[in-house]
Amino acid sequence: MLDSLNSSKNIKIAIVAGEKSGDELGGPLMESLKNHFPNVSFIGVGGEKMKLQGLSSVFPMNKISVMGIIEPLLKIKELLSLRRNLKDFFLNEKPDIFIGIDSPDFNLPLSKYLKKELGLKSVQYVSPSVWAWRKGRIKKIERSVDSVITLFPFEEDAYIDSNVRVCYAGHPLAYRLNQNEKELIKTKEAKSVALLPGSRKSEITLLADEMIRTAKKLKTIDSSYKFYMPLSDKGHLDLINEPFEDWVEVSFNNSQEVLSNCEIGIITSGTATLEASLLRTPCVILYKTGWLSFRLIKPLLRIDNFSLPNLLAGKELLPELLQDEVNVENIINAIEKINLNGLDYYYKEFHAIHENLKAGSSETAAKEISHLIN
Repeated sequence: MLDSLNSSKNIKIAIVAGEKSGDELGGPLMESLKNHFPNVSFIGVGGEKMKLQGLSSVFPMNKISVMGIIEPLLKIKELLSLRRNLKDFFLNEKPDIFIGIDSPDFNLPLSKYLKKELGLKSVQYVSPSVWAWRKGRIKKIERSVDSVITLFPFEEDAYIDSNVRVCYAGHPLAYRLNQNEKELIKTKEAKSVALLPGSRKSEITLLADEMIRTAKKLKTIDSSYKFYMPLSDKGHLDLINEPFEDWVEVSFNNSQEVLSNCEIGIITSGTATLEASLLRTPCVILYKTGWLSFRLIKPLLRIDNFSLPNLLAGKELLPELLQDEVNVENIINAIEKINLNGLDYYYKEFHAIHENLKAGSSETAAKEISHLIN
């Protein structure tokens, strides 16, 4: 009966993603929501994957793609102006529900405003990192949203004492990157290294040069190494100052293909490290932000490991290098550690992570959102 009611309902969903990883979650979610509400329309902000599902983005998604503490402050005037514009737009459009995908510093205040002004139900898809720092933030989440949809099983514990609905949906990548494991491992190119400096301009500025310098050093140690650097935008080449060698193969928008083929990786912390694990590519994980942002963030951190694969494994499975630890010598030592452990050790651990992330994914998330709408 409910499905037949949904099929005739005209539903308008406000949805906002602020970066590439959010867009990659938003596309499959919108596709699943169409199965629940055939007459659904989407308004808000997103990237190419969400546009393919029918979203006309109010402004380019990269305008709100910022990280750390200092970078948002430097763009605070523009960010506040964009959020005001969205508030006015949504007030005029009167959607049935609001979905914020990640980007909590932008989305939670917007969600709280829409709840107050329109009485909207709202969902935060991707839990803010309350398990890592700023635990008091849960109170803000309670005031802003009706439901939090989490990607990872360890996140639910942070909400035990909260009155927010929590739905563990698993990660869509666990289904999308679900190739035959034996064939995937067999086709990897020996001595191939994936260099992934991130999708944000600030990440590339801080980490790409160090990756190139590491590649040069590894090449002098063993000339049979091959290097591949997939970037998400051709303009990102302008952010790299270290001269390129012709044996570093640069490509665009094909990071998953590169990870599938490469034996090992040097990767900026984020969703790409999860992709690497699901594609059976052990990697050295780097994180670096502006020095002032780091000094402000460091005292608030409450975890021993910061990368997704290690959090999911419950131990330091992959080497992590943080801030000043990011240098050529340390990266090479970390690669040697991976080689010493042997690739088979990582393949076994990655298999366990992969299976644990299968919890229904975008369809589970769509069911939770459908429940709130109905």
